[in-house]
Amino acid sequence: MSAIKDFFKKKKVEAKFKLAGGGHKLGDAAAAQAASSASAAAAARQQKTAQRQHPSSSAQQAGAAALNRISEQQSKQTEEFQKNRQRALIKEQARRELEKEQMMEKEIEKLKSVYGEREPQEFEAPSQLAAQGVFFKCPLIGEFVLPREEMKMKIKEFLYSQLEQERGLTAVLIIHTCNSPRDKVQLGVDTLCKYIDNILLNPTEEKFRKIRKSNKAFKERVGSMEGSEEFLLACGFKICFLPGPEGGEEEFWVLEESSEIEHLAMLQDSLKSCEPLTAELDRGLIILPPGSGGVSGMGSLPSDFFSITSEELKKDQQNKSELLEREMMLRTKAMREKEASVGRRKYKYCLVRIRFPDGFILQGTFSVYESISAVHEYVTENLENQLPFLLLDSVTGAKFTNEESSLLDLGLVPASLFNFSWHPDIEGDLGDISTLPYLKTSLTSQF
Repeated sequence: MSAIKDFFKKKKVEAKFKLAGGGHKLGDAAAAQAASSASAAAAARQQKTAQRQHPSSSAQQAGAAALNRISEQQSKQTEEFQKNRQRALIKEQARRELEKEQMMEKEIEKLKSVYGEREPQEFEAPSQLAAQGVFFKCPLIGEFVLPREEMKMKIKEFLYSQLEQERGLTAVLIIHTCNSPRDKVQLGVDTLCKYIDNILLNPTEEKFRKIRKSNKAFKERVGSMEGSEEFLLACGFKICFLPGPEGGEEEFWVLEESSEIEHLAMLQDSLKSCEPLTAELDRGLIILPPGSGGVSGMGSLPSDFFSITSEELKKDQQNKSELLEREMMLRTKAMREKEASVGRRKYKYCLVRIRFPDGFILQGTFSVYESISAVHEYVTENLENQLPFLLLDSVTGAKFTNEESSLLDLGLVPASLFNFSWHPDIEGDLGDISTLPYLKTSLTSQF
């Protein structure tokens, strides 16, 4: 063994003796007591360790019960936490939805204030009027010229007065003229035609010759229409009491045996092809002598010319605030067009004046949806010499080439003035046409 290894071995032995403490004699009481105490302490430590490592069954059960209680308590706390959290989330969601609804309601109110229907405004008739109003006529009932509602009542009175003379065709006219809307009228007409079709196709079947008055389809489609009873009477139906589906007696329309099939077919054709009897717009022909002026001197238009569905412009400050709000909104083309028309008066009729070279002015009333060709026809009817002519714009002198364009599309409402001129093509044929009379002598002779 080398010297180095011996040196280290010696050092290790010395270190062990130093750690072992002082020396003791064999049989020394103090040393034995110390060893016994050390052994007892070691045994106690081992027992304590053994107790910690191996608890009793009761201790184990108690520990398990304690753990269960702790686990249940934690579970309850967790469940309660989840419930509180869920309630908080629901409450927050409800709050957000409520705020969203409130914001939407505000936006809807803004849209309604801009695009919604305005309260109708009644326009008082001015003291100086260019026309006394808008009047209608109906050649079938005579030469009456009345406002629209009065003319409707006059037509209705006329039709009912004709029932004694011609019940069937008059009842057809009453059905088409005195009922509305048109889709409801058409449904009633189709139902009546179906009843007659069943009879025409099955003339011997008794069930098709009876109509129960309490039948829902009959009550809603036919029974509620004016003129339906008169029509059924004209067809040959009469009211009878017969046993109903539930056993009791009910009212039925029953076609008489003596009714003619040809008469039924004729009334059915009339019912299908008939058009409502409507009133025509009266032109309200007026001749103004030279010096009466044009549009600028015509005076005010009566309220009949307006569509009473819009209101006047609001104050400038309110308009500015509305404009600012509208600019912040997303709008469709239709909404922008409607916005442009809000606050403006809408017109149903147009007052047209035609000024002739001799100074006379012909005045007439037209619907805004009528075309320039209607104005040409009106002028032609009142000319002494029905020769080709032109109507020129009184401001620009432009010709109206597209005769199918409406007065509304051309921007000629609510009033317009045209200048009359003979067509240049006839100048060479007739020589000095400036000497030709324009309006009929019967119209201008009073001046």
